[in-house]
Amino acid sequence: MRSDTHQWLVLWAARKMASDGYTIRGYDGPTPQGGIWNRLPPPPLLQDIRPDVFGARNGFLDVAYGEAKTATDLMSAHTNRQFQVLAESVTCRGVRLYVTVPRSASCLLDKTLNRVGLLGNRAVVRLHVPDVLVSGEIRDCA
Repeated sequence: MRSDTHQWLVLWAARKMASDGYTIRGYDGPTPQGGIWNRLPPPPLLQDIRPDVFGARNGFLDVAYGEAKTATDLMSAHTNRQFQVLAESVTCRGVRLYVTVPRSASCLLDKTLNRVGLLGNRAVVRLHVPDVLVSGEIRDCA
């Protein structure tokens, strides 16, 4: 889903990946303030899903995928399918998954990651963006 909130979260995922040394090679833009990333091709398909961001470092020895999820996204069957596919990738050495959510959705993220067996996986990098920095929804985790 490409809501304004989602696209802001895509930007934050890419920013974190870049700050961790990944070169962004695929990007689901355009996003606000995406700059040159907005001109990149979309990330490659993994099975039948396309992550929001793709990055690499050390040549392509280390790769990372970024997923931006709103609270509504976290409750969808589509997200479960995406995370199941990505879970297969993060079991490989040198692959990381960056998941960016509004801070108010962090406990929904816990539930989703738990359902697909990724909760607590050290290859998963979580970024809880303060709601005020993304437009749109503010929800309880109930």
